[in-house]
Amino acid sequence: MRQIIVSTTKETAVPIEQLHKLRKDAFMQWEEAGLHTEVTHSPLNALAYYIRDKAVFVAHDAQTGELLAMHTFRLNKRRGTASGANLAVAPHVKHEGIGSRMLWEETERLRKAGYRFMKEYTAIPAKWSVKWHLKNGYYITGYKRSEKDNYSSYAFCKPIALDFFHHPTDLFWVRPIAPYTACLHYFVSYIITCVCKTRSGRLTAIGRMAKYLLNRIRSLRQS
Repeated sequence: MRQIIVSTTKETAVPIEQLHKLRKDAFMQWEEAGLHTEVTHSPLNALAYYIRDKAVFVAHDAQTGELLAMHTFRLNKRRGTASGANLAVAPHVKHEGIGSRMLWEETERLRKAGYRFMKEYTAIPAKWSVKWHLKNGYYITGYKRSEKDNYSSYAFCKPIALDFFHHPTDLFWVRPIAPYTACLHYFVSYIITCVCKTRSGRLTAIGRMAKYLLNRIRSLRQS
């Protein structure tokens, strides 16, 4: 089995050119499946801007030092969530368990840092990605339509360090109850999405009204 070393870009400097090429090559599988994504077309400076405020995990081959995978996280310490995106594994090492082993290391680090949940989105037609998330302990908790994408997405959530004392609602995420909690979250999300957005991801009249009200509430809170 190929040995890997997982670190962050703060610990191990990685040229942005390498990250850009890795991400583009990995997501060509999506394009080949007819799933249009900005990842394969975005320029170098777009990636640099995107990761500027995120934690970026990378996996290198322990013997050769070759960059094999990357995964970005938007960290929210107040909510205790680490929202992942852009999990990219080099095409020539796919199906070697690189992504799963990298995720295990990420999970341990995030748990020790005090994060309670890992979250992620993936395209519903990307069955290989959906299967991977479910295999690695994520629950499907939401449904999303986006105008810029030609597909709908699942929202995933993975409990990693529940804190019942400070967050009593974490009790709903203990293992025997978690599948039912996830189903309830998904059902509510699906209904709201179907009511507020068309199949193409555009806001319906109800969706526009809801967006207006939410913006008004936010502005009142800030004033």
